[in-house]
Amino acid sequence: TNGITVWDQTHNTMANGTGLQGNGSSTQSGVIVKQPGNSNIYFIFTVDDAGGVDGLRYSTVDMSLASGNGSVTSKNNLIYTPSSERVTAVKHCNGVDIWVISHDHLSTNFRSNLVSSSGVNTVGVLSSIGSNHSTISTVAGYLKASPNGKRIGISLYNNVGSTVEIYDFDNSTGILSNSLTLSGSLGAYGCEFSPDGTKFYSGKWSNGFDIYQWDLCAGSSTAIVASQYSVTNNSTGTKGALQLGPDGKIYITIPNTQSLCVINNPNVAGVGCNFVANGQSVSPKTGSYGLPNFITSGLKPPPLPFTHTVSNSFGCQTASYTAPPAISNYSLLGCSSLGYSLTGMLWNFGNPASGSANTSTLTNPSHAFTTLGTYTTTLIMYYSCGGGTDTIKQVVNINQPCISVSST
Repeated sequence: TNGITVWDQTHNTMANGTGLQGNGSSTQSGVIVKQPGNSNIYFIFTVDDAGGVDGLRYSTVDMSLASGNGSVTSKNNLIYTPSSERVTAVKHCNGVDIWVISHDHLSTNFRSNLVSSSGVNTVGVLSSIGSNHSTISTVAGYLKASPNGKRIGISLYNNVGSTVEIYDFDNSTGILSNSLTLSGSLGAYGCEFSPDGTKFYSGKWSNGFDIYQWDLCAGSSTAIVASQYSVTNNSTGTKGALQLGPDGKIYITIPNTQSLCVINNPNVAGVGCNFVANGQSVSPKTGSYGLPNFITSGLKPPPLPFTHTVSNSFGCQTASYTAPPAISNYSLLGCSSLGYSLTGMLWNFGNPASGSANTSTLTNPSHAFTTLGTYTTTLIMYYSCGGGTDTIKQVVNINQPCISVSST
């Protein structure tokens, strides 16, 4: 959807899928959220442009209808008006529900509305913090949540400067805190977090057209602000939306061109982030100012593998295991306050004949296999507050027979 029309999987307009009250000029006209616990129901949240009267609304899609192509069953249910042109979504701490986050117009209020198995809670959690979105020039610009749900970033576009701000986010309560202004003079419009939540990016609409990076693990607030790094050196003209993709790269639209800029390694500080101008063709189509808006909470990189060594020096037919160096399931090392905490591990060595010894909760266990052969060992890593689990499976070959020593 573009917040106005809904299309189905055949690229045709969905039944009853016209007349949604988003706007083609709104920064983030819409975002789609699946109802937790329901395989068929989706909610489309829309915002009007320029603080218009249509405000923040939601419509419902039932994918069980129209032979699986879906139908819009209710439209334009009002949550709040007036709203700025921003709406984003991120997982709740419970790992199931979703927070939909917006910002009121003519106010300092961020608004967090919870989507659960019960549907949409239209009574939002309000956080009165940061800049007052008090003029038409501050309604535009992107609002983003870090994939791990710990931070909220926002750019308030205006022709003179633009403010780029970042906040802590409690994804248990929906409350924002600890406002930090990264810059007040960039002319910024788009913004985005790196997959691991350690870096924040914002792009200039005007005044040089740069993309900037901040290191959120730099330390103090002063150090974070001072970490500002120019990624692009005024290249390629006006920058619109920045959007994290499922491949872990950040894509940047350049209006009226047939390609996107790409930040290939956004977790890496400085030049190592590997910005490439015109790095992704969209030909024969032509880009504009926006890119599709979707929840990035599930876009985590795969965990690092565990390692193992098979040697009789550890014991007869024994393998010694070393867990991956994970602090969080976003491969976040050295800045644990931004990530999920690792709360436990469970090894299953794939050797049920060994009885209770087939599992372990140690970080670096050893296991004596009952016979020679090939086994599949599984490691499950458990994380706090919506971090879910990572499951790693590897094949282990036990091919060294025990050495028998006898004396005569």
